[in-house]
Amino acid sequence: MILAPFQRYKRISNSRSPRPLGSIFFYHAQAIAPSAVRCLQKCEKNSCTPTGTRSMEPPHKHPRRNDEPTMSPSLPDLSTLPELVLIHILSFMDPKEAVQTCILSKRWRNLWTYVTSLNFNKSAFKRTAHFVRFVTNMLFFRGAIKLDTFRLYWLTHKRTGDTYSMKNRQICASNISSWIFSALSCKPLTISLVLHGFANLKLPHALFTCASLEQLELGLYDCNNEEVIGTKYVNLPSLKKLELAGLTVNDPVMQMILSGCPLLEELCLSVCSLKLSEMRSDLLRSLTIRQCQGSGVVEIFMPSLISLHLKNPGRLGTILSLKNTPSLVKVFVFSNYFQGYSFSAAEFEFFTCLTSATDLKLYGSGVMALLEQTGLNCPVFDNLKRLTFGRWQINNNLDLLCLLLQHTPNLEKLTIVHTAHRSPRNPKKKGVTGQIPFRCEQLRAIEIKYSDPSGVHELVDILLRNTSHRERVLSISPASKCEISNL
Repeated sequence: MILAPFQRYKRISNSRSPRPLGSIFFYHAQAIAPSAVRCLQKCEKNSCTPTGTRSMEPPHKHPRRNDEPTMSPSLPDLSTLPELVLIHILSFMDPKEAVQTCILSKRWRNLWTYVTSLNFNKSAFKRTAHFVRFVTNMLFFRGAIKLDTFRLYWLTHKRTGDTYSMKNRQICASNISSWIFSALSCKPLTISLVLHGFANLKLPHALFTCASLEQLELGLYDCNNEEVIGTKYVNLPSLKKLELAGLTVNDPVMQMILSGCPLLEELCLSVCSLKLSEMRSDLLRSLTIRQCQGSGVVEIFMPSLISLHLKNPGRLGTILSLKNTPSLVKVFVFSNYFQGYSFSAAEFEFFTCLTSATDLKLYGSGVMALLEQTGLNCPVFDNLKRLTFGRWQINNNLDLLCLLLQHTPNLEKLTIVHTAHRSPRNPKKKGVTGQIPFRCEQLRAIEIKYSDPSGVHELVDILLRNTSHRERVLSISPASKCEISNL
């Protein structure tokens, strides 16, 4: 375990033959004599071995042969690098490792206090008390030095083995609030909090009035979602990206966020309970909703919205209603929800609002069922240039594929993730041959990724028969399980 840097350290060697100081050492928090620490530092500075040990090199070296490689004199030593470069390197290290460098020499003693990125993860510590003491000491000794990124990841449940009494959780919740307040005094650009199981956690009001904050990520699971924000006023003039997860978002909270963040461009809602009726923003450019549940339809009024990402949002059209999104050009939709292929008029209206997109990605059986119900009433996508769809049983729905391509006259690139597996709810259909004609004169690139090669030759034959571009490129490759599962 690594404690605060003011403690003295001791070198441990498991072998009888000592190692040169240029190799890697292992230390632990044990009190040793100050003279020993000074001796190690002096030896390292003079590039010699400790007193009372033998050198690993022989007393008389053989002359170097001409064929032996030599170290280029132009390569700089680590000690010759500027301090700003060393601090930048330390910012990519784990905080425990960054603190360990304080014993290397006098030059390294305080460099760790100037790191611009702090990433604290409770899973790196076996005991909660050690983690709390380490974070508290590190934030105390670095003071109010400028900070770019502050991240805190702390889950408290049985899987991590971090289960303790409610009284200790209340104490830890108060420590978290004080850590956030200390980080805010350093004027950070990014704050990321992923917490679980702190029912009495209340975020400080200063978190929602930080003028320097540009990116905020709040993942609060099994917390008191109704009172966790604990503020009635939001003023984040520099915030551009906001991610909320595990929270209950209602109309007053959303109105506070959108009105108090005048430069907000990206909004992401994950595993949230949406109690909203509408969302209005004139500057928001990207909206992401993942696995959220809502009590009603949320009307979207965002004239500057460019990108829309929906993953398992329930029944399409019953969660979102796109009222004013004329700038929407990039859309990703993944839905596996369907019940007997019965859809409402709101879901057909949602699909019609996507006709302005130039890059469209459609995944899941729910989208496939909606297209089947649409049939010949499918809208025409005149602006569509790139189309990606899959995780469908394409060989069972060749007519559906032809029908969709019939309504994309200006398509330039087509990507298909082909799956040949047939579920019991969607057996193979009779009379589906893919004979519906379509013409894609601008189609230049076709990419097919398959999990099962059966049926791929039929799909390729249909695509080649209805496209005639001279510079057409066809790519066929197997899709990995990781690639399919990450969709």
